[in-house]
Amino acid sequence: MKIITGHKSILSFFLVLSLFLQGCRVNTGAKSITRSGFFFDTLVNITIYDTDDETLLDECFDLCDDYEHMLSITLPGSDISRINAAGTEAVTVSSDTAILISEAGRYFDLSKGKLDITIAPLSMLWTEARNDQIPPSDSGISALLPHIGFDKITLDPNNSAVSKSDPRTMLDTGALAKGYIADRLKEHLVRRGVRSAIISLGGNITTIGTKPDGSPFKIGIRKPFGQAEEVAAALNINDLSVVTSGIYERCFTFDNRLYHHILDPSTGYPEDTDLYSATIICPSSLDGDALSTICLLYGLEDAEELINNTPGTEAVFITRDNRLHYTGGAKVYINN
Repeated sequence: MKIITGHKSILSFFLVLSLFLQGCRVNTGAKSITRSGFFFDTLVNITIYDTDDETLLDECFDLCDDYEHMLSITLPGSDISRINAAGTEAVTVSSDTAILISEAGRYFDLSKGKLDITIAPLSMLWTEARNDQIPPSDSGISALLPHIGFDKITLDPNNSAVSKSDPRTMLDTGALAKGYIADRLKEHLVRRGVRSAIISLGGNITTIGTKPDGSPFKIGIRKPFGQAEEVAAALNINDLSVVTSGIYERCFTFDNRLYHHILDPSTGYPEDTDLYSATIICPSSLDGDALSTICLLYGLEDAEELINNTPGTEAVFITRDNRLHYTGGAKVYINN
Protein backbone atom coordinates (compact mmCIF):
# COMPACT_ATOMS: atom_id res chain seq x y z
CA MET A 1 0.00 0.00 0.00
CA LYS A 2 1.29 3.43 -0.90
CA ILE A 3 0.33 6.35 1.31
CA ILE A 4 -0.14 9.74 -0.36
CA THR A 5 0.68 12.88 1.55
CA GLY A 6 -0.49 16.31 0.47
CA HIS A 7 -1.72 19.44 2.21
CA LYS A 8 -1.47 17.66 5.53
CA SER A 9 -4.05 15.08 4.55
CA ILE A 10 -3.64 11.39 3.73
CA LEU A 11 -5.26 10.60 0.42
CA SER A 12 -5.35 7.05 -0.88
CA PHE A 13 -8.20 4.75 -1.81
CA PHE A 14 -7.69 2.74 1.36
CA LEU A 15 -7.84 5.73 3.63
CA VAL A 16 -10.77 7.34 1.85
CA LEU A 17 -12.63 4.11 2.55
CA SER A 18 -11.45 4.26 6.16
CA LEU A 19 -13.05 7.67 6.54
CA PHE A 20 -16.42 5.91 6.43
CA LEU A 21 -15.25 3.41 9.05
CA GLN A 22 -14.08 5.93 11.65
CA GLY A 23 -13.29 4.29 14.93
CA CYS A 24 -13.65 0.78 13.51
CA ARG A 25 -11.12 -1.95 14.00
CA VAL A 26 -9.67 -3.77 11.03
CA ASN A 27 -7.40 -6.77 11.53
CA THR A 28 -5.30 -7.05 8.38
CA GLY A 29 -3.90 -10.45 9.32
CA ALA A 30 -2.23 -12.29 12.18
CA LYS A 31 0.83 -10.09 11.94
CA SER A 32 -0.61 -6.61 11.49
CA ILE A 33 -3.44 -4.49 12.84
CA THR A 34 -4.81 -1.16 11.65
CA ARG A 35 -7.44 1.32 12.77
CA SER A 36 -8.82 4.64 11.54
CA GLY A 37 -10.53 7.46 13.40
CA PHE A 38 -11.31 11.14 13.06
CA PHE A 39 -9.49 13.58 15.34
CA PHE A 40 -8.11 17.11 14.95
CA ASP A 41 -10.45 17.62 12.00
CA THR A 42 -8.60 15.00 9.99
CA LEU A 43 -8.39 11.27 9.39
CA VAL A 44 -6.00 9.39 11.66
CA ASN A 45 -4.76 5.97 10.53
CA ILE A 46 -2.35 3.72 12.43
CA THR A 47 -1.01 0.38 11.19
CA ILE A 48 1.21 -1.74 13.43
CA TYR A 49 3.04 -4.79 12.05
CA ASP A 50 4.22 -8.01 13.70
CA THR A 51 1.47 -7.97 16.34
CA ASP A 52 -2.21 -8.65 16.85
CA ASP A 53 -2.36 -6.79 20.19
CA GLU A 54 -5.34 -4.46 19.78
CA THR A 55 -4.60 -2.78 23.12
CA LEU A 56 -1.80 -0.88 21.37
CA LEU A 57 -4.34 0.76 19.08
CA ASP A 58 -6.66 1.39 22.04
CA GLU A 59 -3.86 3.25 23.77
CA CYS A 60 -2.99 5.30 20.69
CA PHE A 61 -6.53 6.44 20.07
CA ASP A 62 -7.00 7.23 23.75
CA LEU A 63 -3.95 9.47 23.43
CA CYS A 64 -5.46 11.12 20.34
CA ASP A 65 -8.61 11.87 22.32
CA ASP A 66 -6.55 13.28 25.21
CA TYR A 67 -4.55 15.55 22.91
CA GLU A 68 -7.65 16.76 21.10
CA HIS A 69 -9.08 17.82 24.47
CA MET A 70 -5.87 19.73 25.17
CA LEU A 71 -5.13 21.39 21.83
CA SER A 72 -8.42 21.85 19.97
CA ILE A 73 -9.43 25.43 19.21
CA THR A 74 -13.09 24.43 18.94
CA LEU A 75 -13.71 22.09 21.88
CA PRO A 76 -14.93 24.02 24.95
CA GLY A 77 -12.74 23.32 27.94
CA SER A 78 -9.59 22.46 25.99
CA ASP A 79 -6.40 24.17 27.11
CA ILE A 80 -6.34 26.29 23.96
CA SER A 81 -10.01 27.27 24.28
CA ARG A 82 -9.50 28.26 27.91
CA ILE A 83 -6.49 30.42 27.00
CA ASN A 84 -8.43 32.09 24.21
CA ALA A 85 -11.38 32.86 26.51
CA ALA A 86 -9.34 33.99 29.50
CA GLY A 87 -8.67 37.64 28.69
CA THR A 88 -5.36 38.52 30.35
CA GLU A 89 -5.67 36.09 33.26
CA ALA A 90 -3.12 33.28 33.53
CA VAL A 91 -4.37 29.81 32.62
CA THR A 92 -2.71 26.65 33.94
CA VAL A 93 -2.39 24.08 31.16
CA SER A 94 -1.09 20.55 30.75
CA SER A 95 2.62 19.96 30.40
CA ASP A 96 2.07 18.89 26.76
CA THR A 97 0.31 22.15 25.92
CA ALA A 98 3.04 24.13 27.64
CA ILE A 99 5.73 22.27 25.68
CA LEU A 100 3.95 22.88 22.39
CA ILE A 101 3.54 26.60 23.11
CA SER A 102 7.23 26.78 24.04
CA GLU A 103 8.11 25.07 20.75
CA ALA A 104 5.84 27.52 18.94
CA GLY A 105 8.01 30.31 20.32
CA ARG A 106 11.10 28.62 18.93
CA TYR A 107 9.56 28.32 15.47
CA PHE A 108 8.34 31.93 15.67
CA ASP A 109 11.95 33.01 16.20
CA LEU A 110 13.30 30.63 13.55
CA SER A 111 10.84 31.92 10.96
CA LYS A 112 11.37 35.57 11.92
CA GLY A 113 7.72 35.80 12.87
CA LYS A 114 6.30 34.06 9.81
CA LEU A 115 4.95 31.08 11.78
CA ASP A 116 2.83 32.53 14.57
CA ILE A 117 0.22 30.54 16.52
CA THR A 118 -1.54 33.78 17.55
CA ILE A 119 -2.92 33.93 14.02
CA ALA A 120 -6.21 32.38 15.21
CA PRO A 121 -8.41 35.48 14.64
CA LEU A 122 -7.19 35.72 11.05
CA SER A 123 -7.55 31.97 10.51
CA MET A 124 -11.16 32.08 11.65
CA LEU A 125 -11.87 35.09 9.43
CA TRP A 126 -10.45 33.31 6.40
CA THR A 127 -12.32 30.10 7.23
CA GLU A 128 -15.57 32.08 7.02
CA ALA A 129 -14.37 33.64 3.78
CA ARG A 130 -13.61 30.20 2.34
CA ASN A 131 -17.07 29.00 3.31
CA ASP A 132 -18.60 32.05 1.61
CA GLN A 133 -16.13 31.92 -1.32
CA ILE A 134 -15.53 35.67 -0.90
CA PRO A 135 -12.34 37.19 0.58
CA PRO A 136 -12.73 39.28 3.73
CA SER A 137 -12.60 43.06 3.56
CA ASP A 138 -9.35 44.95 3.97
CA SER A 139 -10.84 46.72 6.98
CA GLY A 140 -11.83 43.41 8.59
CA ILE A 141 -8.28 42.13 8.25
CA SER A 142 -6.70 45.40 9.44
CA ALA A 143 -8.84 45.36 12.57
CA LEU A 144 -7.34 42.03 13.63
CA LEU A 145 -3.66 42.68 12.92
CA PRO A 146 -2.96 44.58 16.19
CA HIS A 147 -3.95 41.46 18.15
CA ILE A 148 -1.53 39.14 16.33
CA GLY A 149 1.95 38.51 17.68
CA PHE A 150 3.60 35.77 19.74
CA ASP A 151 5.26 38.47 21.84
CA LYS A 152 1.83 38.93 23.46
CA ILE A 153 2.09 35.45 25.02
CA THR A 154 3.85 34.68 28.30
CA LEU A 155 4.56 31.11 29.40
CA ASP A 156 5.68 30.41 32.96
CA PRO A 157 7.49 27.06 32.70
CA ASN A 158 7.50 26.58 36.46
CA ASN A 159 3.74 26.04 36.68
CA SER A 160 2.72 25.69 32.99
CA ALA A 161 0.75 28.94 33.18
CA VAL A 162 -0.03 30.89 30.00
CA SER A 163 -1.14 34.52 29.92
CA LYS A 164 -1.77 37.14 27.24
CA SER A 165 -1.04 40.85 27.29
CA ASP A 166 -3.91 41.44 24.86
CA PRO A 167 -7.31 39.92 25.76
CA ARG A 168 -8.24 39.63 22.06
CA THR A 169 -5.17 37.58 21.17
CA MET A 170 -6.04 33.95 20.44
CA LEU A 171 -4.04 30.80 19.79
CA ASP A 172 -4.37 28.22 17.02
CA THR A 173 -1.82 25.40 17.22
CA GLY A 174 -3.04 23.79 14.00
CA ALA A 175 0.30 24.31 12.24
CA LEU A 176 2.08 22.24 14.90
CA ALA A 177 -0.33 20.03 16.83
CA LYS A 178 -0.52 17.06 14.45
CA GLY A 179 3.25 16.84 14.23
CA TYR A 180 3.61 16.98 18.01
CA ILE A 181 0.96 14.29 18.49
CA ALA A 182 2.46 12.03 15.81
CA ASP A 183 5.80 12.18 17.63
CA ARG A 184 4.14 11.30 20.93
CA LEU A 185 2.30 8.35 19.37
CA LYS A 186 5.56 7.06 17.90
CA GLU A 187 7.33 7.40 21.25
CA HIS A 188 4.54 5.49 22.97
CA LEU A 189 4.60 2.62 20.49
CA VAL A 190 8.40 2.36 20.59
CA ARG A 191 8.25 2.19 24.40
CA ARG A 192 5.74 -0.63 24.04
CA GLY A 193 8.17 -2.57 21.87
CA VAL A 194 6.76 -1.84 18.41
CA ARG A 195 9.41 -2.12 15.71
CA SER A 196 7.37 -1.60 12.53
CA ALA A 197 4.45 0.80 12.11
CA ILE A 198 3.12 3.74 10.12
CA ILE A 199 1.19 6.59 11.74
CA SER A 200 -0.78 9.05 9.62
CA LEU A 201 -2.36 12.25 10.92
CA GLY A 202 -3.48 14.25 7.95
CA GLY A 203 -0.41 14.90 5.84
CA ASN A 204 1.84 14.05 8.81
CA ILE A 205 3.22 10.58 8.22
CA THR A 206 5.54 8.99 10.76
CA THR A 207 7.15 5.59 10.39
CA ILE A 208 8.66 3.22 12.92
CA GLY A 209 11.45 1.11 11.50
CA THR A 210 10.85 -0.55 8.15
CA LYS A 211 8.21 -2.90 6.81
CA PRO A 212 8.46 -6.35 8.42
CA ASP A 213 10.36 -7.68 5.39
CA GLY A 214 12.95 -4.93 5.78
CA SER A 215 11.77 -2.91 2.80
CA PRO A 216 11.03 0.83 3.16
CA PHE A 217 7.62 2.39 3.45
CA LYS A 218 6.54 4.05 0.21
CA ILE A 219 5.09 7.54 0.61
CA GLY A 220 3.59 9.42 -2.33
CA ILE A 221 3.66 13.22 -2.62
CA ARG A 222 0.37 14.40 -4.05
CA LYS A 223 0.31 16.23 -7.37
CA PRO A 224 -0.97 19.77 -6.67
CA PHE A 225 -4.50 20.32 -7.98
CA GLY A 226 -4.53 16.77 -9.34
CA GLN A 227 -6.84 13.93 -8.42
CA ALA A 228 -6.57 12.62 -4.87
CA GLU A 229 -4.59 9.54 -5.89
CA GLU A 230 -2.22 11.32 -8.33
CA VAL A 231 1.39 11.50 -7.18
CA ALA A 232 4.13 13.86 -8.26
CA ALA A 233 6.88 11.79 -6.65
CA ALA A 234 7.25 8.75 -4.39
CA LEU A 235 9.61 8.36 -1.45
CA ASN A 236 11.24 5.34 0.24
CA ILE A 237 11.16 6.04 3.98
CA ASN A 238 12.54 4.17 7.01
CA ASP A 239 11.94 5.35 10.60
CA LEU A 240 11.40 8.97 9.56
CA SER A 241 8.58 11.48 9.20
CA VAL A 242 7.24 12.95 5.97
CA VAL A 243 5.08 16.07 6.22
CA THR A 244 3.56 17.96 3.29
CA SER A 245 1.94 21.39 3.33
CA GLY A 246 0.27 22.73 0.21
CA ILE A 247 -1.99 25.53 -1.00
CA TYR A 248 -4.27 23.43 -3.18
CA GLU A 249 -7.07 22.10 -0.94
CA ARG A 250 -8.21 24.61 1.65
CA CYS A 251 -8.54 27.36 -0.92
CA PHE A 252 -10.95 29.16 -3.21
CA THR A 253 -10.80 31.35 -6.30
CA PHE A 254 -12.34 34.81 -6.50
CA ASP A 255 -11.92 37.17 -9.45
CA ASN A 256 -9.37 34.75 -10.95
CA ARG A 257 -7.17 34.89 -7.86
CA LEU A 258 -6.42 31.89 -5.64
CA TYR A 259 -6.84 32.40 -1.88
CA HIS A 260 -5.36 29.66 0.32
CA HIS A 261 -4.98 29.05 4.06
CA ILE A 262 -1.24 29.76 4.53
CA LEU A 263 -1.42 33.26 5.95
CA ASP A 264 1.27 35.88 6.46
CA PRO A 265 0.64 37.15 10.02
CA SER A 266 2.14 40.55 9.16
CA THR A 267 -0.35 41.27 6.36
CA GLY A 268 -3.28 39.01 7.21
CA TYR A 269 -3.44 37.70 3.64
CA PRO A 270 -2.42 34.38 2.09
CA GLU A 271 1.30 34.46 1.38
CA ASP A 272 2.01 34.68 -2.34
CA THR A 273 5.16 32.69 -3.19
CA ASP A 274 6.31 30.47 -6.04
CA LEU A 275 5.52 27.22 -4.15
CA TYR A 276 2.56 24.89 -4.49
CA SER A 277 3.79 22.51 -1.80
CA ALA A 278 6.65 21.71 0.56
CA THR A 279 7.41 18.19 1.75
CA ILE A 280 9.82 17.78 4.67
CA ILE A 281 11.68 14.55 5.47
CA CYS A 282 13.17 14.46 8.97
CA PRO A 283 13.15 12.48 12.24
CA SER A 284 10.59 14.71 14.00
CA SER A 285 7.04 15.15 12.71
CA LEU A 286 6.77 18.35 14.75
CA ASP A 287 9.77 19.79 12.95
CA GLY A 288 8.31 18.64 9.64
CA ASP A 289 4.98 20.28 10.45
CA ALA A 290 6.58 23.60 11.30
CA LEU A 291 9.18 23.62 8.54
CA SER A 292 6.71 22.70 5.78
CA THR A 293 4.58 25.73 6.68
CA ILE A 294 7.57 28.02 7.05
CA CYS A 295 8.87 26.93 3.65
CA LEU A 296 5.56 27.74 1.97
CA LEU A 297 5.70 31.16 3.57
CA TYR A 298 9.30 31.68 2.46
CA GLY A 299 9.20 30.63 -1.18
CA LEU A 300 11.65 28.34 -2.97
CA GLU A 301 14.96 30.17 -2.64
CA ASP A 302 14.75 30.92 1.08
CA ALA A 303 13.14 27.55 1.79
CA GLU A 304 16.02 25.69 0.13
CA GLU A 305 18.52 27.69 2.13
CA LEU A 306 16.66 26.99 5.38
CA ILE A 307 16.45 23.24 4.83
CA ASN A 308 19.98 22.88 3.51
CA ASN A 309 21.15 24.53 6.76
CA THR A 310 18.99 22.27 8.97
CA PRO A 311 20.93 19.07 9.84
CA GLY A 312 19.15 15.77 9.27
CA THR A 313 16.41 17.37 7.21
CA GLU A 314 15.60 17.21 3.49
CA ALA A 315 12.77 18.57 1.37
CA VAL A 316 10.95 18.20 -1.92
CA PHE A 317 9.36 21.39 -3.25
CA ILE A 318 6.84 21.75 -6.05
CA THR A 319 6.77 25.18 -7.66
CA ARG A 320 3.84 26.77 -9.47
CA ASP A 321 5.18 25.57 -12.80
CA ASN A 322 4.76 21.99 -11.42
CA ARG A 323 8.51 21.40 -11.32
CA LEU A 324 10.05 19.36 -8.50
CA HIS A 325 13.03 20.73 -6.57
CA TYR A 326 15.12 18.68 -4.15
CA THR A 327 17.42 19.76 -1.34
CA GLY A 328 20.93 18.38 -1.21
CA GLY A 329 20.28 14.84 0.04
CA ALA A 330 16.60 14.41 -0.79
CA LYS A 331 17.05 12.33 -3.95
CA VAL A 332 18.30 9.39 -1.89
CA TYR A 333 14.69 8.89 -0.79
CA ILE A 334 13.18 8.96 -4.28
CA ASN A 335 11.45 5.72 -5.29
CA ASN A 336 12.62 5.07 -8.84
